Amino acid sequence: PDGDPGDFLGRAAELPVPPALAPGAVLDGYRIVRQLHANSRSQVYLAEDGAGGPLVVVKVPGEEMLASPAALRRFLLEEWIARRVSSPHVVGCPAADRPRTALYLVTDYVEGPTLTQWMLDHPQPDLDQVRGMVEQIALGLMALHRLEMLHQDLRPDNILVDRTGTLRIIDFC
Repeated sequence: PDGDPGDFLGRAAELPVPPALAPGAVLDGYRIVRQLHANSRSQVYLAEDGAGGPLVVVKVPGEEMLASPAALRRFLLEEWIARRVSSPHVVGCPAADRPRTALYLVTDYVEGPTLTQWMLDHPQPDLDQVRGMVEQIALGLMALHRLEMLHQDLRPDNILVDRTGTLRIIDFC
């Protein structure tokens, strides 16, 4: 996407919603591996970028999102934001190197549980470990704030913990 969010939003909003995606389906070169999450707001899929390429997340707006212009605008801004923020604590986006035929967004795949699940799995974490996690979240938020961006739904379900213990903020809007 270009630097101007208005231009990006205008172009993206003109695209049709992709058909239902199932494992093995291909959308603009992304091969769907499996569904990660689904609700009335969006469907989220694990996908392979091309033949043997890296794993990515493909997110498609749901009925609730499509019914609200404001919600759809926030959905579209999510990728625009992820392309601009550079932090190991904020999920990024792969380079946009192909034209799109449908309305969806793509982000890097982070393998690991949400912070909600991590807390259930670790009911009594070490205080130093908790401090380190809070620091990582703060660093991610600072990266957003430096670009005058706010996370509008920060909660443990929107933070992933990767295999090395690095926390990444997701779902910005």
